[in-house]
Amino acid sequence: MMSDDLDIKKRVMLIQRAFGSVLFDRDGVNVAIGCVNKDCSSFGKPAKKKLTLRVDNEFYHCWVCGLRGKGLAYFFRKYKPNFSTPAAAIFEKKIDEIKEEVQLVQLPEEFTLLARLGKNADPDLRACKNYLYNRGLVQRDLWYFKIGAVTSGRYRRRVIIPSFDGEGMLNYYTARAIDGEVNRKYLNPKVRRADVIFNDINIDWSQELTLVEGPFDLIKSNENTTCLLGSTLSLQHELFKKIVKNKTPVILALDPDAIKKTHEIAATLARFDICVKILKFDNFSDVGEMPKGYFPQLLPHAEEWSEMARLRSLIGTIRSGSLI
Repeated sequence: MMSDDLDIKKRVMLIQRAFGSVLFDRDGVNVAIGCVNKDCSSFGKPAKKKLTLRVDNEFYHCWVCGLRGKGLAYFFRKYKPNFSTPAAAIFEKKIDEIKEEVQLVQLPEEFTLLARLGKNADPDLRACKNYLYNRGLVQRDLWYFKIGAVTSGRYRRRVIIPSFDGEGMLNYYTARAIDGEVNRKYLNPKVRRADVIFNDINIDWSQELTLVEGPFDLIKSNENTTCLLGSTLSLQHELFKKIVKNKTPVILALDPDAIKKTHEIAATLARFDICVKILKFDNFSDVGEMPKGYFPQLLPHAEEWSEMARLRSLIGTIRSGSLI
């Protein structure tokens, strides 16, 4: 990042030359212009400057359509090619170093909130809502997690659980089939899971955070919870980075059959001085199987992780006669 005020001013002047009228934030690094996305409702409306370009770290984000990415040299090359040469020279990152533009996640068409269903709702929507009730969810859960469904297409007869990032933008969703005989139980958007922090909008990073495997586990957990969308967590995951940045204490509540991975995650977090506890629940295959309200009762029984606890777990899994 360039810290010299003169360099910042050069960047701002280039944006003004390329896009004309702009709005400046008081922080001096956020510059708002009209959105360049033709599908945005604010496109072509000079008074609506909803696309923010940040000239220090080169992020850009439209608050209307969700267009976002990083790398203003790339941004100029794509949306203002006549200015791509001076942009490549003035911005710190070079075009070949820029990551691909962040893919915009969108919910399936005709997405309907199940909490709003009336008595005469579509039978498939009612079936989705009944499926959730049969899994122990209540009306508040449908509102809180904004669970929905659609009436046609490949997402029909699937409950759709969306996720929102810390700014309230949709960053992921999972669509779970309510019928047993389907080829794929889950359908998800084609985004890199390591970049997703599920339920980020509802997380208090200053408080102990519970980590579970999937969205249905999350719903049955306590409120300050996120899910891994699997059973791994590495240094490359945005979730890992944010935990370390905020020094957030963690409770690991992965499925019992993932105990080895649980200890691997705990050991990695501990190397960064993160306080880690492990919650065991051998009577259930996962948190999502538990009755609603049962999981919070288990939290006080979570045990602080240590290398000795890891060793005891390893010894406990060795069959009689095996060699260490």
